[in-house]
Amino acid sequence: MSEDQDHAGIITHPPLFYITAALIGVGIDYIVPLSFGFGGGTTAAAIIIFILGLLIAGMSGRKFASDKQSPSVHAPTTSIYTSGIYAYTRNPMYLGVMLWMAAAALYFDKLWILIMCVPLILFMNKVVIEKEEAYLEDKFGDEYRTYKAKVRRWI
Repeated sequence: MSEDQDHAGIITHPPLFYITAALIGVGIDYIVPLSFGFGGGTTAAAIIIFILGLLIAGMSGRKFASDKQSPSVHAPTTSIYTSGIYAYTRNPMYLGVMLWMAAAALYFDKLWILIMCVPLILFMNKVVIEKEEAYLEDKFGDEYRTYKAKVRRWI
């Protein structure tokens, strides 16, 4: 890989995919409303899930900040994280944001937003994570493959 191409080659920043999926869910809900059917009973669960997502994504972001490494998919990766939250999930930022999306679905009682998480996970796996994994295998070889064999992609 050339110095100019020392990144995974993702087309845009992954948060845009989450925002797009959530907006599609809201749009579908506008046309065909779909509720969880619990009235206001999902608020506490939404808050707990949101906080869990915040903790997971926050632990990941903190690791990047402490190592002065950019979490951007367009920046070179200088090391593989295997401890802390990375000992449990290879993609804690993506998992954390997915939990935020699920929390928003519960909080606003928009089942379509939660439903959109399914195609979003499939899309993220194929278009983003597989490219990142190929980049990391190319760059770090057996070190990354060993880590990948031990730790699950999401949870």
